Order: sequence, then structure tokens, then C-alpha cells
Amino acid sequence: MPPEPSMRPTELGTQLRATWETQARDGFLLTDPNAMQIPTRETEDERSGVAFRFRWMPHREIRGNVAELEARGILNPKRDTEKLFSDPRDPFGRHCFLCRDNIAECHPMEILLPLTLAGEEYFAGANFAWIEPGHFTVMSAEHRDQVYTRHLLEAMLDLHVRTAGQFRVIFNGRGAGATIPWHLHMQITEVQMPIETLRAGAEEHYPTAVCRFRLAEDGLDRADQTIDQWLNSDQSHRSINLLVASPNGETEIFFFPRDRRLATAEGKGLVGGFEVAGDFVLSAPHEEDTYRNASVATAAEILRQISPPDWGTVAAA
Repeated sequence: MPPEPSMRPTELGTQLRATWETQARDGFLLTDPNAMQIPTRETEDERSGVAFRFRWMPHREIRGNVAELEARGILNPKRDTEKLFSDPRDPFGRHCFLCRDNIAECHPMEILLPLTLAGEEYFAGANFAWIEPGHFTVMSAEHRDQVYTRHLLEAMLDLHVRTAGQFRVIFNGRGAGATIPWHLHMQITEVQMPIETLRAGAEEHYPTAVCRFRLAEDGLDRADQTIDQWLNSDQSHRSINLLVASPNGETEIFFFPRDRRLATAEGKGLVGGFEVAGDFVLSAPHEEDTYRNASVATAAEILRQISPPDWGTVAAA
């Protein structure tokens, strides 16, 4: 079993923070998080104890504006597309945004930190379309599918522990928020997720299905077996979101069962790991009303729409 994080500053945590600050100064990030105030609304659910967070972040829409990205130097205007690797399964024919050689050709400003997690090689890069300060994408050095394995869970725990528990680790499965299903990756952030304040025993009051494992009590095996049971019950449609965090200094694994057919919600669009953890990221024009009218009922309705209706049957098996 991985050790509990020490909660003391670590070399990796220091490296990540220094890299984030450098990328902000260099102009690699869409906006400077140190100078930008993000409109935020919070609303507390009395039954679960979770204060849902809604944030209005229209700057993230720039990530799809090629001309603007080139003008800023975030995207290399002289990139050689012949050098770029594309996964043949990508229906849009895009190059893989997470392959190291593609990043070097397309995003020469991006700094990649090499990591060894659970014995395998990864890279961490600041997410230029950041959701929260300190938001990195951690991608496998090998181009392989975004699928759950026990190694993935071990790597998430390893990364969390090696940052002294300060960086939360999020995984989005295919059809559960992952926009690049062909390359294994995670998201990390130092910002606390709302669900970390979920009261003990209040899981049934949370608006979407969630299973919570305390590493010290349950161990990794129980979490891995529960996740496998869900995924193997219907391999065509099952997916997951995962969050590794340390509320109150104790490492926990939050497992959100998902159904690929319920990937989006009205007023939100794609729902991923941030949203299922209670942090609603809104940036598209059609999402502005959702932000302005945000309430506990809004959060509950979005999460209700993506909650798999048959989770209770599988959980009881």
C-alpha cells in the first residue's frame, strides 16, 4: 500500500509550482492566473455538506482559436504537420496533443517535467487552458489508451503522495470528460475539490453516484476491485471518474461510476472529473445562464442527468 503523504513540502511539489509560475510569466497560459479574478459562485447543499462551486471562465474558449494561439506563440505557426503523429482512430484526424514529439513541434514554449510514477514514465505540463491555478496535465510517455488499470490507480496515488498530498489527482475515463481518449493522462491541481468536504456517510445524498475509499482503512485492493466490477459489468458503456485527495490529511479515493451514453448535461455540455467533484467549469456561451442562475438545484440537476441509473444494481451485486 502506498504511504500516506507527509504534508511537508516536497521536491516535486516545488518543481511543479516553479514551472507553473514560469509558464505564466512566459505567456504560455491563456491568461495570467496571478492577475485574473475568476467570477465564482458557491452554494452549499445542507444534506451532503458540500459547497458546490460554479466558475465562469470564457477565456478557455480561446483554446479552439488557432489564429489567436499562433499569434500568442502558444501554438507554433511554423509547425510541420508532416511530423505530427495522429492516432488513426481519431474521427477528426487530429494529431495527438499529448505525445511528447508533437508537443515539441506544436508548443515549443511548453515545459515538460519528466516523472516516474509507479515504475512507468510520464510527463507533466502546465495546461495552457487552465481550469485552476496549478493545473497540469500528466501524460504517459507512451501513447496508449485512456483506460483504467490498477497501475493507473497506483500512479495517481504515487503522484499524490510525492506532492505531500497538496496536488489532487483527477482521471477522466472515455465518455466521462476525456477529450483525448487515445493517450493516457490525468489532471492535477492544488485547489480543493468541493466533494472533499462530503460528510462521512452522506454519499447517498450526493447528486451523482460516488464510492469513497479511505486508503488507510480500505486499502487499494478494495477500490480496484470495485472499479473493475463496474467496468466489467458492461464494457461497451461503462466509464469512470476518479479523484485522489487527502481531506483532513488522510488519503481518499473518490470513484464516480459513469455511463458513456450520459456524457453531457443540459446547460453544461461535457461533464468530467471537476464537475462530478462539485466544481462546475463554465466557459461556452450557452453555459453563461447556468452560471448566472447557479444554485444547489442546478448542481443537483446536472449531476442527476449523468448519474448511471443502474449503479445501485451493480453495487449491490
